[in-house]
Amino acid sequence: MKNRHYKEQLSAFVDQELSKDDRQLIAEHLLHCESCRSEYQAVKLGVGLAANLSAAEAPENVWRSIENEIRDGTTPRLEAFAAPRWFDITRIAAFATAILVVGLVTFAVYRGLFTAETRTVGQIPRSNSVSPDVGVVPVNGAEQPAIETPVNANGPTPENSETAPVSTTASWDVETIAGAPKVAGAMSADRLPVGEYLETDSRSRARIEVASIGNVEVGPNSRVKLVGTNDKQHRLALERGSLHAKIFAPPRLFIVDTPSGAAVDLGCEYTLEVDQAGNSKLNVRSGFVALEDAGRESIVPAGASCLTMKGKGLGTPFSTEASPEFVRALRSFDFANGGSRAVKDIVEQADLYDIVTLWHLLSRVPRNDRSAVYDSLTRFVSPPEGVTREGVLNLNKPMLEKYREAVETVWFN
Repeated sequence: MKNRHYKEQLSAFVDQELSKDDRQLIAEHLLHCESCRSEYQAVKLGVGLAANLSAAEAPENVWRSIENEIRDGTTPRLEAFAAPRWFDITRIAAFATAILVVGLVTFAVYRGLFTAETRTVGQIPRSNSVSPDVGVVPVNGAEQPAIETPVNANGPTPENSETAPVSTTASWDVETIAGAPKVAGAMSADRLPVGEYLETDSRSRARIEVASIGNVEVGPNSRVKLVGTNDKQHRLALERGSLHAKIFAPPRLFIVDTPSGAAVDLGCEYTLEVDQAGNSKLNVRSGFVALEDAGRESIVPAGASCLTMKGKGLGTPFSTEASPEFVRALRSFDFANGGSRAVKDIVEQADLYDIVTLWHLLSRVPRNDRSAVYDSLTRFVSPPEGVTREGVLNLNKPMLEKYREAVETVWFN
């Protein structure tokens, strides 16, 4: 996938003319290929410009000039090239008028496309956004370095996403799957406007179309709000219940807030559940999802889950194949101050399915426990060339990132 490029198909991808499988294939390729992402952005901009063009009538004096030319002229001659008439005042006037009309239309399109977003009221909240320059954060007594976003997730990050303006009049299509979902308390639920909630009872389910990049199926007993939507970011908030998201787009265009963190889509399919206490569970079926909260980040790949707890933050990703004993030890470390005792249990229970967990723990455990985690990880994934024990134990960021790539290679193979 990394060796093949899809630039010839990007126009059809943007216009949604490809099959679902082809769209997913290209979306996953865009996660890795900077060249195709740049081309995608250019195609997307061109489509946006074309969508904002409108037909315009030429001024009356232009038509009069053409009519006079036809009426006063002789019988038209068929020539390969028309004879130039550089000093014909009528032609010069018509030509100048045409240029003026094109200039005015271009200015109107430019202004409408690039300034319309500033004429809004609401703004996407910044509570769950993560700064690219996160510093050292203490986690269970450990130093956590500013881990950069993985290569698989380095797609186009929305500019100024903390203050990206949102439309206050936009809405998304809603399809009733079962029962009687409600929007804003009304019995009808065919559209979900920005700022409103969609609610389901125990017998209801609904599907929300996420702009043009995918859909979200809302489960029973759920309450979800459309926070905002524009060409840079689409954002929902899941207050309680569950949703299943299928998104086919470059990273970080779709975000779901929960009471205990934000799920940032990196081009994937996943299920997200929120209980009555505001705790959440994420299960990723394809691609990657970043769980983010208060400067911390957990990158959850396909085949892994991750928990959050309101008031205690993010947990550490773990395989859906992890043993119950391993998950219990990890929960103790993440949410119950399990400390070194929990780390010892994690290391003793770890197997090949737990390499993603072990990599995350390198930067989350205290220094005195880091050696045990590193030794456990090296049993399943050898450190790549250039990655040293000392460097990892000192939380060298380039080495940690290189090791992460090796872990992901094993994980997906």
